[in-house]
Amino acid sequence: MVFLNRGAGVKLAPAEVEALREAARDASLDVIDLSRELDVAGICRDHLRRDTKLFIAAGGDGTVHHVMQAVVHTDASLGVIPIGTYNHFARDLNIPLDWRAALQVALTGEHRQIDTARINERFFVNNVAMGLYPELVAKREERGRDYPRWKARLYASYVTLRKYPHVTVMVESEHHHEVIRTHVFMVSNNSYDLSRIGIEAPRTNLEEGRLSVYWLPHTPRLRLMKFVARYLAGRVREVPGFRSFRTQRMRVQSTHAHVKVGVDGEVFTMTTPLAITIVPQSLVVKVPRVA
Repeated sequence: MVFLNRGAGVKLAPAEVEALREAARDASLDVIDLSRELDVAGICRDHLRRDTKLFIAAGGDGTVHHVMQAVVHTDASLGVIPIGTYNHFARDLNIPLDWRAALQVALTGEHRQIDTARINERFFVNNVAMGLYPELVAKREERGRDYPRWKARLYASYVTLRKYPHVTVMVESEHHHEVIRTHVFMVSNNSYDLSRIGIEAPRTNLEEGRLSVYWLPHTPRLRLMKFVARYLAGRVREVPGFRSFRTQRMRVQSTHAHVKVGVDGEVFTMTTPLAITIVPQSLVVKVPRVA
């Protein structure tokens, strides 16, 4: 079955949406339109009981996030048709950005077993973030999906930098205990190649069985702008104070009972403490066949 997010970043033209539906029907796939009220995990679990073996997320990283919740730790496969804004997960797996080619990969590609990670009871495939990022996403979504995306991002950046939110957390792992006050805190499922340019920094390995933790100490706005510039240039490790380490599990405590967390590009309010763990080899995905 295919879960189609028509509000994803690319916003396919009506004719392309209909072509996708027809291609799915020709492949004997059911198509379900996503909405905020839809219980995606419940639908997936119901179909798993009926022995459905392929679940395709047609959208961005947020769509993948919701569809994969019920597919983890099963013998079913996750396919991806990347029609979102950034499509980080699809790029990391070398899935084509053309929907027709991506559909073929979901149908005929090979199986690859990869790691996921978990924050409290929610799985994720990319990363979780605290500080500026959840606020940025929340402000962007305030404008709604019908508002031009570039204008929404510009508005969100302006409002977020004016507010300039930070978090103070106690981080505990096997070999690391530290109180951190920061605007930028991220935990990723496996490691990013930070030598690559900005938002396209890939993960070349999704089976190393480690979380990677990144943060920048509390810093003035101007210095943060320099950090962003170096990040976009692939020189983030040159930023004074930039820190990172790898671990299999960690605990994040806060003085607040609830905190906003960005998870795979979606914003959730979560109860602290946050338990974050790697979940090795827990998800089967369809990827292009190796020639």
